[in-house]
Amino acid sequence: MPYYIKCWVEDTWLTESRPLSTWRALEALAKRLLPDGCLIRLPENRKVYKDEEAAAWLKFFFKVRDYRPEHLPVNLSNYYVGPSAIDYERLAADLGVGVEEAVVLVKMVDKPLMVAAAEEALQAVRHSHQHGHVVQLVRGRV
Repeated sequence: MPYYIKCWVEDTWLTESRPLSTWRALEALAKRLLPDGCLIRLPENRKVYKDEEAAAWLKFFFKVRDYRPEHLPVNLSNYYVGPSAIDYERLAADLGVGVEEAVVLVKMVDKPLMVAAAEEALQAVRHSHQHGHVVQLVRGRV
């Protein structure tokens, strides 16, 4: 099910609809790239972003833009079962992690995806902070 960040004041979406695992991968990447990664939290409940959160998101965006993804300890091409379809259960078993963690790990090394999601989230955070609008990560549109 896709999720997006919604502005409740304007009743509109501020990001593209993305799987929840993509948003989770973005938060996990923040914890990896920033010592203050705890400020990089998606608005799971309705909120207005504060100064320090907006600043952290901006810093995070530039870190994501400049980072070099680490390679997974396996060759992902061995796990494709169709065009753009990965056998995450087998990958998770081989990595010794849960399926959800395997999905997050794969998405974290997809730099174009992480840059796009980080930019969208940053714009949503800035919108909330600058205008004082309430935003929330919601399940939604396809």
